[in-house]
Amino acid sequence: MNVDGLYTIGQVARLTGLSVPTIRFYSDERLVPPVGRSPGGYRLYDDEALCRLELVRTLRDLGVDLATVAQVLTDAQSLADVADRQVAALETQIQTLRVRQAVLRYVATHGADAAGIARANRLARLTAEQRRQMVADLTGEATRGLDMEPGFAAYLRSMLPDLPDDPTVKEIEAWLELAHLVSDPSFRESVRRAFERHAADRSSGADHGDPESWRQVERAVVDLAGGAMADGISPTSVPAQAIVEELVAAFAAAHRREDDAEFRIWLAERVRIGADPQVSRYWRLLALINGRPPKSDPVPAARWFLTALEAAAGISTDC
Repeated sequence: MNVDGLYTIGQVARLTGLSVPTIRFYSDERLVPPVGRSPGGYRLYDDEALCRLELVRTLRDLGVDLATVAQVLTDAQSLADVADRQVAALETQIQTLRVRQAVLRYVATHGADAAGIARANRLARLTAEQRRQMVADLTGEATRGLDMEPGFAAYLRSMLPDLPDDPTVKEIEAWLELAHLVSDPSFRESVRRAFERHAADRSSGADHGDPESWRQVERAVVDLAGGAMADGISPTSVPAQAIVEELVAAFAAAHRREDDAEFRIWLAERVRIGADPQVSRYWRLLALINGRPPKSDPVPAARWFLTALEAAAGISTDC
C-alpha cells in the first residue's frame, strides 16, 4: 500500500488472488474503476475497490452475468432479487443435468444403440400427462372389453406414474425402465392374458371376493412362504405342507371357494400367472416413481408357494 492508502494493480492482484488482466478487464468494463493514477500512469485502487472486486468475483463464481453484476454494483438490482432469480435458473439447469445423467446411465446400463439412446432421451422429456397417458393406454388395452371386478379395475386405472417436479436421477431411471417395459409387446400380451383369466373366472363364478381380501392373502404368501424360504425350508418338504394348508385355506376364504382338488388346480394356475417377474418389476418401478416405500419382491415367495402347492397336489410344475 502506498502512503496515501492506495494500491497498484499488482498489489490488488496479490491481495485478491485475481490476475492482473482480469482486474484490468473489470476496470475497463467500469465494474471496478481505479480511483486514480500513479505519477507513472499506473492504475490505483482503494479499499472500497477491493471490496467491489470481491463482490464481482463472488457473483461471477455464482454464475451471474456481467450485466447483472453491474446493476448490483449500481444498486439497480438488489442482491436478494438476483439471488432468487439465480436459484430458479440453477434449479432448471440441475434438473436438465439430472435428465441427461439418467439417460446416459440408462444407456450405459442397458447397452442401447443409437436408436435406443434417442428413444430414451425422448421418453425422459415427456410431460407428466404424456407419462400418465402411456401407462393408462396399457391398462386400457389390457382390460378392454373384459368384465373386471369394479374395485380392482378402478385401482388399476388410478395407478399412474407421477414423477415429482424435481425428480432424482433414480426416479428418472425408473421411469425410463417402466416406459420401455410398458412398450414391450410381450409384456403387454402377458398382462392382457392375466386380465383375461381374471375376467373369465369372474364370468364363470370361479372367482369371488374383493380386491382387499385378495391383497391380504397375497401379503400372507410373502410373509409365510417368504419366511419359509428365509429359514431354508424346502417347498417339497413335510414342514412346507403345513404352510401350504394354511395358505390354501386363506386363498379359499378370500375367493369364497371350497378347498378341493379343482380349487387347488385353479389356484396353482393363478399363482403361476401372478408370479411374473416383469409384472412384479412394473409395480416396484411404479412405487419408486411415485415416491412410495419399496415393497419386497413377492415373486420368489410366490414361486416357493407354487412349488409347494404342486408338490402337495401332485400337479405338474411349469414355471
